[in-house]
Amino acid sequence: HIFLFRYSQKPEPAILLYSVPPIMSGEQINEAEFSIDVAKPREGGWKSFQLKLKEFENYADISSMSNDWLVSPRFCCRGDEWSLKIYPGGSYDAPEGYLSIFLQHHPNSLHAGQKSAVKFEIKILDKFGATKKVMGLTIPKKRFDSQRSIVIGFKDFMSISDIFDTSQNILDGRWGTSLIIAVSIKEPPTAAFVPKNPFQDMMQNKFLDEESSDVCFEVSTVEANEDNTSRARTLIPFRAHRFILEICAPMLAELFGDGEPPVVNVNDIKPDVFHQLLWYVYGGTVPETPLKEYAKDIIDAADKYSIVNLKLEAEAAYVESTTITADNAMDNLLYADAKNLAVLKEAVMDFLADNGGEVIGNVSLDQFPGHLVRDLLVATTRRNEGDSGRDDDFTTMRVSELRRKLHEKGLGMNVDGSREAMIEALRSGAAESCERLRLMIYSNRLDD
Repeated sequence: HIFLFRYSQKPEPAILLYSVPPIMSGEQINEAEFSIDVAKPREGGWKSFQLKLKEFENYADISSMSNDWLVSPRFCCRGDEWSLKIYPGGSYDAPEGYLSIFLQHHPNSLHAGQKSAVKFEIKILDKFGATKKVMGLTIPKKRFDSQRSIVIGFKDFMSISDIFDTSQNILDGRWGTSLIIAVSIKEPPTAAFVPKNPFQDMMQNKFLDEESSDVCFEVSTVEANEDNTSRARTLIPFRAHRFILEICAPMLAELFGDGEPPVVNVNDIKPDVFHQLLWYVYGGTVPETPLKEYAKDIIDAADKYSIVNLKLEAEAAYVESTTITADNAMDNLLYADAKNLAVLKEAVMDFLADNGGEVIGNVSLDQFPGHLVRDLLVATTRRNEGDSGRDDDFTTMRVSELRRKLHEKGLGMNVDGSREAMIEALRSGAAESCERLRLMIYSNRLDD
C-alpha cells in the first residue's frame, strides 16, 4: 500500500510526505547532469550542500502532466544518505508552471535510524550566491521508525517563469545554463553545550572604550542650517587601540605614525560610515540595512584603508540591491573598474552580454575600458556555452567561485584582485603545490 500524508495546516506551501515514493505515470530523466559540493557550515549545527543542475533550459518544456523527475547524486548527513528529487515541470498534482523539489531519505541499514526529528531547508540561489527562495520543514522522528524511504518536500517550490526571468539573475543568460540548489540539514544536538571562544566578545567590548584606548580618530562632519548653508565642522571622536589597528587595519594604524600625537583627523569619511568601518575592524558585523544604505561609501573607505573583507561584503550588498540597466551600466562598470570590484564588474558584463540589442541602441561605449574586453568575452561565452563544469578550468568560472577557491587554498590575500589576477594566483598556487609534491616524492625515493 502507498500512504499519502499531508501534515500542513495551511494550504500553502503544498507539502507532500510519502512513506514510499508514489507510483504515478512518468519516468526518471537519466541524462541529467549534476555537480555537488559541501557548502560552508551554517551556525547552529547545520550541514549544507550545494547542487548545480546543469543545462536547466533543456527541461523548460516539461509539463506537470508528464510527471518526469530528476534525481541528484546522494550526499551524506546524520549517518544516512539523502538526495533531491526534482520535477522540472512539477509533480503530478502540482500547479501548472511550478518546479517541485523533494528531499529523499535513503536509510542506512547498519544503524537504528534517526534518533530525533530532522529539520531541513531547501534554497534556490541566484548566480551570485544570494538566496532567491527558501522553504523548510521538520520530519517527525516517528516517520523514520519503519526504516523505509521517505520523500518530503514542496510541489510548488518556485514558478518556472521566475526561474527564467532574467531580472532575477537565477540562471546565466536568457535561457540559462544551470540551476543552483542548496540543501541544509540540521545535525543532531551534541551531548554537551560548550560556549564559543570568548575572544571576539572581549575584543568587541573594547570598541570605543575610553579607559583602555591609546589613540583617537576625530571624524569631521558638516551640519546644514535651515537655509542649506554649511555650519562649522563638528569633530566626532572614535577611540581605538593602536595594537588592534596594527593587526587588523595597518593602514589606519599608519595614520598615527610612530609616536605622538595620539589623535588624527579624518575628513573624507562620514561618521556613520567610519563607525561601521571601525566596528568591523574590532570583529563586528555590519548589519544588512546600513551595509546596503552606505554600500558605496563603505566600499570607498574600505578600499582606501585596505580592509578587504568589508569591501567585498559591501560590494556583494551593492550588487544585490542594484538593478543593472542601460542607463546605469556604464557608470557601474567604470566604478567597478576604478575600485577593482570584480563581482560588480561581472554583473555589468552579464547585463551587456544578455542585452546586446538594448545596449547597442542606448549605451555609449566610448568610455568602455579596452582592458575589459576579455571580461566581456568571458560573459558572452558563459552565456552561450555555460561553465565548463571542470573544477580546474578557471576560464569562465564566476568571480565568487574563484574567490572561494583562493580562500580554501590559503591564497586569501588575492581575493581583491581582478579576474585575471585571481586566475593567475590559482594557477601559480597549483604549480607550486605540484612542485612541492614532486620534491617530496623525490626525497622519499632518496631515503628509500
